[in-house]
Amino acid sequence: MFIFDSYEYVVQMFFWIIRYGLVALLLTYLVNVFVKKQDIRADMEGHVLEWRVDAYKKVHRWVMGLQSIIAAPNQLEEQYKAMLASSKFKIGYQGMEYATLFDNPEKTMAFNMAFNQMLNKERNQIDYILEHKLNDFQLWIDDVIMLLGAFVSTECDKHWHMSEKEREEHCNMGCRVMGIALQKDVDNFFEQIDNILRDRLRNLKIANLYHDAIRARILRKVTVFCESVMDKEGNVWYKNMVVWVYFHYVYRTYGCSQLQKHSSDLFAIFVKVHFHELIMNGQVKKISQKEFMKLVNEYKDMFNKHLKVYEYHGDA
Repeated sequence: MFIFDSYEYVVQMFFWIIRYGLVALLLTYLVNVFVKKQDIRADMEGHVLEWRVDAYKKVHRWVMGLQSIIAAPNQLEEQYKAMLASSKFKIGYQGMEYATLFDNPEKTMAFNMAFNQMLNKERNQIDYILEHKLNDFQLWIDDVIMLLGAFVSTECDKHWHMSEKEREEHCNMGCRVMGIALQKDVDNFFEQIDNILRDRLRNLKIANLYHDAIRARILRKVTVFCESVMDKEGNVWYKNMVVWVYFHYVYRTYGCSQLQKHSSDLFAIFVKVHFHELIMNGQVKKISQKEFMKLVNEYKDMFNKHLKVYEYHGDA
């Protein structure tokens, strides 16, 4: 009887050890797995945060380039003022100054290429509000490139029989006067992008849930809706209304820019640059208004021909 009781006691102890030992081992395993997952998650969040900080810093370095300004030489200020005199562009306190990217067409093209490369590379790391504002700027700089490209192509056309030096002088002058005319736009974009970046770098968040998260969701939905309507054939009145909302709310900085409001004045500036020598030498006074308008119309036809090429490539 004693032997049987001892055997039963040993078996019971054995099952207790197995039961509670396995529970302890299982709990230890689960704790280790949970802790490891938390460590992996924390490590991943740390990497995401590093990538995001790096992305915002790269965008900030780029946007600071918009603040690099060149003042026009004193001997050219009066010429630039004369070219802008009859236009509706608001020059502002900066006077005859322009962003470095407008120093010559090559710098403008290089700036645009660098911007597009930066945006394509960092797009997945930045939040929607910042991405949207950079897209806003992208619409603006694309139009700048289109108009400037058409102007440069027109000046370089063999039809005018200009020397290489004359073509270069015209292209650089047109680019710089364009920069002066659009400096207010540059300042607006810089201020808005810089404010967003300062907020992001002060309040970095992994989940992109910033204080303007609700606005971001609404803006994304409105953008998608407007673009879907604009891409389809339909009621012209309704489509025009959606286009108005798109360029006065969704992409307001671009839609209400000096560039959009006074693009016809830019063409007038290009005309003045093209006939610069004729005007400065007083030769324009020696020909009739009818003859001069014939020259202007000839230039306009050439400009529109090259502009269509840039518009076609832009649509493509």
